[in-house]
Amino acid sequence: MKFTSLITSALSFKAKYLIILFILCLQLTSVFAQELPNREFRGVWVATVSNLDWPQQGASAETQKTALRTLFDKIKEANLNVVFLQVRTECDAFYNSGKEPWSRFLTGQQGVNPGYDPLAFAIEEAHKRGLELHAWINPFRVNSSTSSSIVYASNHVSKAKPEWLLSFSTGKKILNPGIPEVRNYIASVVQEIAENYAVDGIHFDDYFYPYPENNFTGITTEDSQTYSQFGTGFTSIGDWRRHNINETIRLANEAVKNARPTARFGVSPFGIWKNGTPTGITGMDAYSAIYADALNWLENQYVDYLSPQLYWAIGGSQDYRKLLEWWSDKAYTSSRHLYAGHALYKTTYSEQEVPNQINITRQNRHKNALGDVLYRATNLKDNALNIHTLLQNTTYKYPAAPPAMNWKNGTPPAAPQALTAAINETTGDIEFTWQRNPANSDTHKRYVLYTSATPPTSIAEIQDGSVRALEVAESFTMAAADVPPNASYWVVTELNAGNLESELSNVATVGNVASIRNIARESVLKVYPNPATRVVYLDLKLKRNSLVKVELVAIDGKVRGRAVQKRYEAGNHTITINRDKLPAGIYALVINIDRQRVTKRVVLK
Repeated sequence: MKFTSLITSALSFKAKYLIILFILCLQLTSVFAQELPNREFRGVWVATVSNLDWPQQGASAETQKTALRTLFDKIKEANLNVVFLQVRTECDAFYNSGKEPWSRFLTGQQGVNPGYDPLAFAIEEAHKRGLELHAWINPFRVNSSTSSSIVYASNHVSKAKPEWLLSFSTGKKILNPGIPEVRNYIASVVQEIAENYAVDGIHFDDYFYPYPENNFTGITTEDSQTYSQFGTGFTSIGDWRRHNINETIRLANEAVKNARPTARFGVSPFGIWKNGTPTGITGMDAYSAIYADALNWLENQYVDYLSPQLYWAIGGSQDYRKLLEWWSDKAYTSSRHLYAGHALYKTTYSEQEVPNQINITRQNRHKNALGDVLYRATNLKDNALNIHTLLQNTTYKYPAAPPAMNWKNGTPPAAPQALTAAINETTGDIEFTWQRNPANSDTHKRYVLYTSATPPTSIAEIQDGSVRALEVAESFTMAAADVPPNASYWVVTELNAGNLESELSNVATVGNVASIRNIARESVLKVYPNPATRVVYLDLKLKRNSLVKVELVAIDGKVRGRAVQKRYEAGNHTITINRDKLPAGIYALVINIDRQRVTKRVVLK
């Protein structure tokens, strides 16, 4: 395969092409593209309870691994950037825990080693794709099923600490939030995960005190004895219950901060805080039914973000727009992020419902509504309501980097170096390559490739809709169909685990791509040997009389040698480029033919 490097400097017109920066070109930006945020949280929940999304219970380790890779590929295809993987469903573990047994949803039997570490594997596979992996935890649930046939392991909390349990008429059991030792235990589970695994976050779902369901109206007197023992100072059992949940959230947040400072901690509460709030919203509320006061967590900054489950359509008495705007106001006031939760399983939705909801989220970016989370992965994978197609082609047409949190400490990485680009003369595909700055060492590195209509000097100058790649490797290939015909400027940055971003790499442009392709067709160029030790030869096959200028340029942009500047007749020609005393390294062989430029990457050993 033949590649022709395209290297031109942003200052080429004034500096007579002496500063050659290794970079490339691309993309026209439509009006719609300009509206796509460069920074946006795009998450999806991967539910493991009852094997809803993954894994296949009892399947081999390799089968489970293959299925997760396939699922992550589909998530990446839709340009999402965050996975919430459920790793604790009923006081069990999808990871190697010293506290809780292996989940039965892995092998069919609780406490049985699945033969691999699912969380470690998931982190590795997510990070390979540039995806964040947040460990999703159900904090209190003890049993997700009331079947008497389920055998719990000897170290399951139901057997090891039965005095910690609250039992209900439905057969469901939870850890008793009113017992301080229970709250500390949950925090220790969080700490175990954050200390031992390179998770990007810890995530709690909406299960606190039990939801009303069917003939069960919710918790009544089941915890009255606990209230008598630990409720001193509270005038109502409701306030005490909310305090218990608040304390659990506070302790979990502290555990995350202490164990892994770059990791984020957040919760996805039920979408209605209180019945009647905001005005016009009616329905069951988390504050009174399950004693979850999410505003308390925001106001006390116990969370880095909330992802309220706004599983209703736009309009009506549970209006998505009203709820989103209300939640974003509260997040903004508390200087925290909001990522709206969306229901992909609603068969009553139109195809445009969720994309329209995401657009409403974007309209509230100025109030910290900085992204969205989709429930759930199977619906996305199966393209329910055409959602995968719509995201990939329209709503999430271009990648985005997750937003950084300015209250998180950390040092941004150093900027990437030596950005280069090459065009495949046969296919027209573009290949970008760059080098990681040797000052950087973060294992979860990602690169953001931007395009710009003018040469940017800082991130602030780059308009929304400019991201074209979010990659882990130091390279990216763009399909010919996506390559713009006109000149454009390109830069790359690096993100660390906390999503802090480096300064820009070198900036460069390429001329009209069509012109470069024409010259590649007209003049069959060959450079050999490459790599070379002493002499490099350039073969030209000119179809017409042409003015040829050939220069060897170092990575610092300085011309290190001029092989020729003369007019050649049509036909075959071989030009010799002597290395002389040039040191080993990467150089650009810049070939100008009748004012059209082609650049070849040359390695001197």
